[in-house]
Amino acid sequence: MALFALAISPIIGSGTIVEDYFEQTGFFIPFFLLATASFYKERPLPCAIWLAIGFNLNSMYGVYALTYLGAVFLLDSTYRRAWKKWMLFFGLFLLLASPAIYLTAAAFGREAVDKQLWLAASKFRFPHHLYPLTWSSQSFAHFAILIVLLLVILYQNKQRIEKLFKHGVIWAGMSILWVFYAFVAAYIAKSPSMIIMHPARATDLWYCFAEIALISVCAIQLEASRGKARWILAAVVFASSILIWHQPVGTYIIAVCLIALTFRPVWYYILGRGSTNRVALLLTLVVFVMGVKSFRYRISQTGSFDAALIRRPSSSMEEVINWTSANTPLDAQFLVELFSDPRLPGWEEFRGLAKRPVFVTWKDGSAILWDRPYVQAWAERLKALGFDITKEESTNAINKLKSLYKKLRDEDIKRLQSRFIINYWIVPANHPSTFPVAFQNRSYKVLKLQ
Repeated sequence: MALFALAISPIIGSGTIVEDYFEQTGFFIPFFLLATASFYKERPLPCAIWLAIGFNLNSMYGVYALTYLGAVFLLDSTYRRAWKKWMLFFGLFLLLASPAIYLTAAAFGREAVDKQLWLAASKFRFPHHLYPLTWSSQSFAHFAILIVLLLVILYQNKQRIEKLFKHGVIWAGMSILWVFYAFVAAYIAKSPSMIIMHPARATDLWYCFAEIALISVCAIQLEASRGKARWILAAVVFASSILIWHQPVGTYIIAVCLIALTFRPVWYYILGRGSTNRVALLLTLVVFVMGVKSFRYRISQTGSFDAALIRRPSSSMEEVINWTSANTPLDAQFLVELFSDPRLPGWEEFRGLAKRPVFVTWKDGSAILWDRPYVQAWAERLKALGFDITKEESTNAINKLKSLYKKLRDEDIKRLQSRFIINYWIVPANHPSTFPVAFQNRSYKVLKLQ
């Protein structure tokens, strides 16, 4: 649990192992872990139930899970011998997951009218998820090193954990196949149906398996160590197996541990002459301190204890949202900022918080993944604001969108109104305009369009 409390993140594919509590991808992971635990305990009923719950939360990650567990099932004779029992409960899984299966199949059936526009939009909006050649060579090297490291450690302990070694090889092989699939989908097949699977994000589940397997093996070595020198080495390796996944601070903390363990008082009084309980307590404290540091950073960024604890909009934005909900028709359409500060919920969440439609936002582009024909409407509205996704560079997209919105003037809005229905325009309080002000606070004003 300490491992996942570190809010680990994957190296390639920009997945979401630990995310906001109610973000469906991060919320899937605990159910996947429960399903995997049941799978390894050879308990098909809870495995089917947990996996179905996770699948209904995020069918894409559910497919990833099925490939990993399915590969183990096919390649491990222990599971194959009990195939009748597993197939029975696989039927239960299909029944429980049928809502998500149906909706996913329906989404796959919605082809984009303009395939080339969809491909251009996906490259522009999701290069970090979908296009491997946009990722750094360093991240691929890091991923490869972790695979080799895990397999070497599992091989060294093969006699003690033969099953874990075998399954580790299977899981590593499956993760490599998913990365290969990502290259084929993006650069050879160029198929939207293949690309929307976010194939490289399947490595998120490999990280979960790899991290738990690595920590387990290192914990076994620590408990079996005899003698101060061997115990210290095992303790450092065990701590490293947890902290290595937290990239920003892992190396620094490991270095501190190495230095501290050379002092005799540390060995006698802090580590209790090799007490594994003391090591577990110290690691828990390390995770806690890192959490406090992260929380302090969120307070410095948001300026509020409440906002750091529970992610929410600024007070000025909440006032606008509350006024909108109470004083405007349900079908009133708003023109809002296209992109907001990612540290806080912003105008991209205005639609859901105020329960009013918006003209367009950057985040709306996410919908092209499950509703591919929507790419035309999204691209058309951005182009009407002066932003052509087929010609712009993705690296400068955010700054360009912010600049375009700041430069909008009354003449631009009137031109937009000749093509689209827009009832209200939300701008900074000092923005020049002759449109009547329907609501204003210290930061924003809501303009009523004619």
